[in-house]
Amino acid sequence: MLDTEIPQTQLSPKLEVAIGVSTDHDPDTAIAEAAGVAGRRLGSTNPDFALVVTAGPAARDAVGALRGALGQISVAGGVATSLLTDHGLSKQGALVVCVANAEGAASGVAATAGRDVREAGQAAARLVLAGWPFRARYPRGLAFAFTRPDGGHAAQTFLASWRDFMGPKMRTVCTALGGAVVYGRGASQPLASVACVEAPYASGIGYSDATPTDGVAPTPETLIHGAADAMLTALKRLEGRPARLVLLIESAARQRMLGAALPEEWAAMRAMLDESTPCIGWVGEHVAAYGRGVQPTDAPGTLIVVTLGDTPR
Repeated sequence: MLDTEIPQTQLSPKLEVAIGVSTDHDPDTAIAEAAGVAGRRLGSTNPDFALVVTAGPAARDAVGALRGALGQISVAGGVATSLLTDHGLSKQGALVVCVANAEGAASGVAATAGRDVREAGQAAARLVLAGWPFRARYPRGLAFAFTRPDGGHAAQTFLASWRDFMGPKMRTVCTALGGAVVYGRGASQPLASVACVEAPYASGIGYSDATPTDGVAPTPETLIHGAADAMLTALKRLEGRPARLVLLIESAARQRMLGAALPEEWAAMRAMLDESTPCIGWVGEHVAAYGRGVQPTDAPGTLIVVTLGDTPR
């Protein structure tokens, strides 16, 4: 069974984003707590969808836990290796990112199964596009996808099939999760879930990896410098508009390479942002993206920085 949810457009003057984090050891409780925090930060604004990422054991009912706090909204996400926060790395708990669309924007969320990730990516794209009858030939926006492992190149495989339908203007980041649980409503055991916004939002993607130079692996200092460059690139894509959300998605391999220098990498990126800018992230087994200046690769130690800002006026 395939299913999708395409909420009605939320009329508001700008994009609204709120995040909540909980480190409770019970994932369902952590989701409910994080959703409550995010909901309070949005105030009277109703979110259109939420990204739900947990670390540690999988939630028994992630969608139910979130909706108990926020109502009947759409959900995409899964079980990551760990969460990245201003308080450090967390091996348990939940992250909830709520998004309320600005005027003239729409969101699409789908959770799909299939024989493999490629088939699930095609199904997700078809379902989301079916809910956008007003779309242009190639919709423009930003998407976040989560897949079960399904082999060593699940993230690239998903993006290839997704892009066949979505086209080149839907910037998309895909996290291949270390665990076998993807969150979303639709398929009984989703292989992939995705949430995206269709609108000319200002957005940017910055990229860094750990490709050896002349056969020599990069040092932690080189990785930190690359992370700062990725953040700078993603911010430049906003062309002076303030970032409403910054997400850092990192591969587990890169974390192992950084070792004790991991907090320094976070600090180098966070220092480029205003303290009030929501910044959060997670670690997956593998990460890939496509968008302006970024193409899916097999490079080791990937880090992707995503920035999202208001629609140009």
